[in-house]
Amino acid sequence: MVLDPCGCGCRVCIQELGAECDGLRPCDPTKNLTCDYQGDPDRQRGLCKETEEDPVPPTDPPMCKTNTDWTPCSRSCGFGNSVRITYEKESCTPKVERRLCMIRPCKGQYASANYTVLKSSSVCNRVTRWSQPLHLHYRGCVTDYPQLPRFCGHCSDGRLCYPSMSETRHLSFQCPHRGRDITHNVMLVVRCQCGGKRGKKRNGNRRRANSGMQSGEETAGQ
Repeated sequence: MVLDPCGCGCRVCIQELGAECDGLRPCDPTKNLTCDYQGDPDRQRGLCKETEEDPVPPTDPPMCKTNTDWTPCSRSCGFGNSVRITYEKESCTPKVERRLCMIRPCKGQYASANYTVLKSSSVCNRVTRWSQPLHLHYRGCVTDYPQLPRFCGHCSDGRLCYPSMSETRHLSFQCPHRGRDITHNVMLVVRCQCGGKRGKKRNGNRRRANSGMQSGEETAGQ
Protein backbone atom coordinates (compact mmCIF):
# COMPACT_ATOMS: atom_id res chain seq x y z
CA MET A 1 0.00 0.00 0.00
CA VAL A 2 1.11 3.51 -0.86
CA LEU A 3 -0.47 6.93 -0.78
CA ASP A 4 -2.51 7.65 -3.86
CA PRO A 5 -0.88 9.92 -6.45
CA CYS A 6 -3.76 12.40 -6.38
CA GLY A 7 -2.68 13.70 -2.98
CA CYS A 8 -5.92 12.85 -1.15
CA GLY A 9 -4.18 10.94 1.59
CA CYS A 10 -5.83 7.62 0.67
CA ARG A 11 -3.84 4.42 0.47
CA VAL A 12 -4.01 2.35 -2.72
CA CYS A 13 -2.59 -1.01 -3.72
CA ILE A 14 0.55 -0.96 -5.77
CA GLN A 15 0.65 -3.07 -8.91
CA GLU A 16 3.17 -5.73 -9.84
CA LEU A 17 4.96 -6.43 -13.10
CA GLY A 18 2.46 -7.03 -15.94
CA ALA A 19 -0.57 -5.83 -13.95
CA GLU A 20 -2.94 -3.13 -15.20
CA CYS A 21 -2.25 0.34 -13.89
CA ASP A 22 -3.61 3.85 -14.08
CA GLY A 23 -3.58 7.04 -12.11
CA LEU A 24 -5.18 5.36 -9.10
CA ARG A 25 -3.31 2.07 -9.37
CA PRO A 26 0.38 2.93 -9.45
CA CYS A 27 3.13 0.44 -10.19
CA ASP A 28 5.59 -0.59 -7.50
CA PRO A 29 8.42 2.00 -7.64
CA THR A 30 10.65 -0.09 -5.35
CA LYS A 31 10.89 -2.68 -8.14
CA ASN A 32 11.70 -0.09 -10.77
CA LEU A 33 8.23 -0.44 -12.37
CA THR A 34 6.40 2.25 -14.30
CA CYS A 35 2.99 2.43 -15.94
CA ASP A 36 3.34 2.06 -19.70
CA TYR A 37 0.45 3.68 -21.64
CA GLN A 38 1.74 2.93 -25.12
CA GLY A 39 -1.29 0.72 -25.89
CA ASP A 40 -3.76 3.45 -24.82
CA PRO A 41 -3.42 6.84 -26.51
CA ASP A 42 -5.85 8.33 -23.99
CA ARG A 43 -3.56 7.20 -21.14
CA GLN A 44 -6.45 5.68 -19.24
CA ARG A 45 -5.03 2.19 -18.77
CA GLY A 46 -1.57 0.79 -18.99
CA LEU A 47 0.63 -2.10 -17.96
CA CYS A 48 3.35 -2.17 -15.33
CA LYS A 49 6.71 -2.62 -16.97
CA GLU A 50 10.29 -2.34 -15.85
CA THR A 51 11.83 1.05 -16.40
CA GLU A 52 14.38 0.99 -19.16
CA GLU A 53 17.57 2.64 -18.00
CA ASP A 54 19.72 4.52 -20.41
CA PRO A 55 22.62 2.29 -21.30
CA VAL A 56 25.96 3.49 -20.03
CA PRO A 57 28.29 3.89 -22.97
CA PRO A 58 31.43 1.81 -22.60
CA THR A 59 34.51 3.80 -21.77
CA ASP A 60 37.83 2.97 -23.28
CA PRO A 61 40.72 2.49 -20.89
CA PRO A 62 42.99 5.52 -20.65
CA MET A 63 45.81 5.65 -23.16
CA CYS A 64 48.97 5.86 -21.11
CA LYS A 65 52.25 7.18 -22.40
CA THR A 66 54.93 4.69 -23.30
CA ASN A 67 57.51 3.91 -20.63
CA THR A 68 60.72 5.81 -21.27
CA ASP A 69 64.07 4.16 -21.87
CA TRP A 70 66.67 4.07 -19.12
CA THR A 71 68.86 7.15 -19.09
CA PRO A 72 72.60 6.66 -19.66
CA CYS A 73 74.58 5.86 -16.54
CA SER A 74 75.53 9.00 -14.64
CA ARG A 75 79.16 7.88 -14.31
CA SER A 76 81.65 6.45 -16.77
CA CYS A 77 83.20 4.25 -14.07
CA GLY A 78 82.08 2.92 -10.71
CA PHE A 79 78.48 2.88 -9.54
CA GLY A 80 76.23 5.61 -10.90
CA ASN A 81 72.49 5.97 -11.36
CA SER A 82 70.07 5.47 -14.22
CA VAL A 83 66.37 6.36 -14.22
CA ARG A 84 63.27 5.89 -16.33
CA ILE A 85 59.58 6.83 -16.09
CA THR A 86 56.88 4.16 -16.16
CA TYR A 87 53.10 4.55 -16.14
CA GLU A 88 50.64 2.49 -14.10
CA LYS A 89 48.17 0.69 -16.37
CA GLU A 90 44.96 1.61 -14.55
CA SER A 91 45.56 5.25 -13.65
CA CYS A 92 48.43 6.19 -15.99
CA THR A 93 50.17 7.66 -12.94
CA PRO A 94 53.86 8.30 -13.75
CA LYS A 95 56.44 6.61 -11.54
CA VAL A 96 60.19 7.16 -11.49
CA GLU A 97 62.25 3.97 -11.33
CA ARG A 98 65.91 4.03 -10.40
CA ARG A 99 68.71 1.52 -10.76
CA LEU A 100 72.40 1.35 -9.99
CA CYS A 101 74.68 1.07 -12.99
CA MET A 102 78.35 0.42 -13.56
CA ILE A 103 79.80 0.56 -17.06
CA ARG A 104 83.23 -0.38 -15.74
CA PRO A 105 85.06 -0.21 -12.38
CA CYS A 106 87.16 2.86 -11.64
CA LYS A 107 90.92 2.77 -11.19
CA GLY A 108 91.81 1.10 -7.89
CA GLN A 109 88.46 -0.63 -7.47
CA TYR A 110 88.51 -4.42 -7.32
CA ALA A 111 92.29 -4.39 -7.61
CA SER A 112 92.48 -8.18 -7.25
CA ALA A 113 90.21 -8.78 -10.25
CA ASN A 114 91.44 -10.27 -13.49
CA TYR A 115 89.49 -9.58 -16.67
CA THR A 116 88.54 -11.79 -19.60
CA VAL A 117 87.76 -10.22 -22.98
CA LEU A 118 84.51 -11.71 -24.30
CA LYS A 119 84.16 -9.71 -27.53
CA SER A 120 86.95 -7.84 -29.25
CA SER A 121 87.94 -6.51 -32.63
CA SER A 122 90.94 -4.74 -34.16
CA VAL A 123 89.80 -1.41 -32.67
CA CYS A 124 88.11 -2.27 -29.37
CA ASN A 125 87.71 -4.64 -26.48
CA ARG A 126 83.97 -4.17 -26.25
CA VAL A 127 82.84 -6.59 -23.54
CA THR A 128 84.89 -7.86 -20.61
CA ARG A 129 84.11 -9.55 -17.33
CA TRP A 130 85.85 -10.76 -14.24
CA SER A 131 87.61 -14.09 -14.55
CA GLN A 132 86.25 -15.08 -11.12
CA PRO A 133 83.04 -13.97 -9.33
CA LEU A 134 83.49 -11.17 -6.80
CA HIS A 135 81.21 -9.33 -4.39
CA LEU A 136 80.01 -5.94 -5.62
CA HIS A 137 80.59 -3.03 -3.20
CA TYR A 138 78.32 -0.01 -2.84
CA ARG A 139 78.48 2.57 -0.04
CA GLY A 140 79.73 0.17 2.59
CA CYS A 141 77.42 -2.63 1.47
CA VAL A 142 78.34 -5.83 -0.38
CA THR A 143 76.21 -8.21 -2.40
CA ASP A 144 75.01 -11.34 -0.64
CA TYR A 145 76.60 -13.52 -3.29
CA PRO A 146 79.60 -13.10 -5.61
CA GLN A 147 78.70 -11.75 -9.02
CA LEU A 148 80.16 -12.14 -12.49
CA PRO A 149 79.04 -8.97 -14.29
CA ARG A 150 80.06 -7.83 -17.73
CA PHE A 151 81.68 -4.45 -18.38
CA CYS A 152 82.34 -2.27 -21.39
CA GLY A 153 86.03 -2.14 -22.31
CA HIS A 154 87.64 0.60 -24.39
CA CYS A 155 87.87 1.62 -28.03
CA SER A 156 91.46 2.06 -29.16
CA ASP A 157 90.45 4.40 -31.99
CA GLY A 158 89.20 7.04 -29.56
CA ARG A 159 85.47 6.35 -29.67
CA LEU A 160 83.32 5.93 -26.58
CA CYS A 161 82.52 2.38 -25.47
CA TYR A 162 79.07 2.21 -23.85
CA PRO A 163 76.28 -0.34 -23.25
CA SER A 164 74.03 -0.99 -26.26
CA MET A 165 71.93 -3.55 -24.38
CA SER A 166 71.40 -4.09 -20.66
CA GLU A 167 69.06 -5.79 -18.23
CA THR A 168 67.92 -4.99 -14.71
CA ARG A 169 68.10 -7.38 -11.78
CA HIS A 170 67.28 -7.16 -8.10
CA LEU A 171 70.42 -7.70 -6.02
CA SER A 172 70.50 -7.90 -2.25
CA PHE A 173 73.29 -6.05 -0.43
CA GLN A 174 74.43 -6.73 3.13
CA CYS A 175 74.88 -3.45 5.01
CA PRO A 176 76.46 -4.06 8.46
CA HIS A 177 76.51 -0.34 9.31
CA ARG A 178 72.74 -0.21 8.78
CA GLY A 179 71.99 -3.49 10.49
CA ARG A 180 69.90 -4.79 7.60
CA ASP A 181 70.00 -5.91 3.98
CA ILE A 182 68.99 -3.58 1.15
CA THR A 183 67.78 -4.60 -2.29
CA HIS A 184 68.75 -2.48 -5.29
CA ASN A 185 67.81 -2.59 -8.94
CA VAL A 186 71.13 -3.03 -10.73
CA MET A 187 71.93 -2.64 -14.41
CA LEU A 188 73.85 -5.55 -15.89
CA VAL A 189 75.65 -5.02 -19.19
CA VAL A 190 74.72 -7.41 -22.00
CA ARG A 191 76.33 -5.78 -25.04
CA CYS A 192 78.62 -2.80 -25.67
CA GLN A 193 79.45 -0.77 -28.73
CA CYS A 194 81.84 1.93 -29.84
CA GLY A 195 80.29 5.23 -30.87
CA GLY A 196 81.06 8.90 -31.36
CA LYS A 197 83.79 10.58 -33.35
CA ARG A 198 87.39 9.46 -33.47
CA GLY A 199 89.98 11.84 -32.11
CA LYS A 200 93.33 11.82 -30.36
CA LYS A 201 92.03 13.96 -27.50
CA ARG A 202 88.99 11.75 -26.95
CA ASN A 203 91.23 8.73 -27.22
CA GLY A 204 93.46 10.02 -24.44
CA ASN A 205 90.53 10.88 -22.23
CA ARG A 206 88.95 7.49 -22.81
CA ARG A 207 92.14 5.68 -21.95
CA ARG A 208 92.35 7.55 -18.67
CA ALA A 209 88.68 6.80 -17.92
CA ASN A 210 89.27 3.12 -18.60
CA SER A 211 92.58 2.89 -16.76
CA GLY A 212 90.81 1.07 -13.94
CA MET A 213 90.59 -1.99 -16.20
CA GLN A 214 93.76 -1.54 -18.22
CA SER A 215 95.87 -4.11 -16.42
CA GLY A 216 93.15 -6.74 -16.50
CA GLU A 217 92.42 -6.21 -20.19
CA GLU A 218 96.07 -6.31 -21.14
CA THR A 219 96.42 -9.58 -19.27
CA ALA A 220 93.37 -11.00 -21.02
CA GLY A 221 94.65 -9.94 -24.43
CA GLN A 222 98.05 -11.62 -24.05
